[in-house]
Amino acid sequence: MNEVTRKPYKHNPRLQEIFLPEGTILFEEGDKASAMYIIQAGVIDIAVNNGAHKLASLGSGSSFGEQAILGTKVRTATAIAKERSTCLEIPADWLGDQINASPHFVNIVFTGLTLQLLQRNFLAAHQAGSKHEETYDLDSSNAAKSAWQSISRNTLLDTVYVSTGEDSQKHISNGNALIIRSGSVEVTRGDRKCSLGKGGVLGLAEAIAGVPCADSVEVTSAVNAWQISGDSAFTFISQLNKGLYGVVRGLASRVIGQNMPLGRLSNMKK
Repeated sequence: MNEVTRKPYKHNPRLQEIFLPEGTILFEEGDKASAMYIIQAGVIDIAVNNGAHKLASLGSGSSFGEQAILGTKVRTATAIAKERSTCLEIPADWLGDQINASPHFVNIVFTGLTLQLLQRNFLAAHQAGSKHEETYDLDSSNAAKSAWQSISRNTLLDTVYVSTGEDSQKHISNGNALIIRSGSVEVTRGDRKCSLGKGGVLGLAEAIAGVPCADSVEVTSAVNAWQISGDSAFTFISQLNKGLYGVVRGLASRVIGQNMPLGRLSNMKK
């Protein structure tokens, strides 16, 4: 049996460095969650459907497990060391305190990115080329429900009405993300399609990074949505400390896709 070893992190003894032999399962889908991780060396595979479908292979500098800061604290994927790896373990409570101490808008952006990543993972987990259109429902994920409850308590964001796919694409092309409050859309990425309703997030990671959104969007029922300016979000994110900036950058990177350009998020903060 592969054994995980730990030691206090030299730069902050409240955090732990963990050492994972090749093949070690760090956590499994459905496990209780109490921490997120930043990879310092090695490669971690992230998979769903009991490990049957790999979503990503993450390398040094990548983060994962951010959903642990949500109230449900349940893992939505499995993490396996593809090779001998070292990770920095960050307790959920500590990370939550750091985010809550930041401007409220940062919390909204973080929660929106979490919703978008859960939605992206759902789409990726279904068979490419399937003729059956999948419907992403907030009720399909406790983490998504918790994130939605958090973001829906906010009343500071502007709202917009979107009646056509052309309208939605115009908002996104202008660097604005949409979080659906009511109505529904059909999102197409490559040969995969998904129907999104309340809680669906369109173009947030892309707007923050300042890169084009690869999704095609058609409105199937007129949408009322919150709008987030990518420029405003990036301004707030760029003022965060190195650790929080890295967490947000990691979330955005996994939403946009491995090996895809990260635009103005490309550089790690020093």
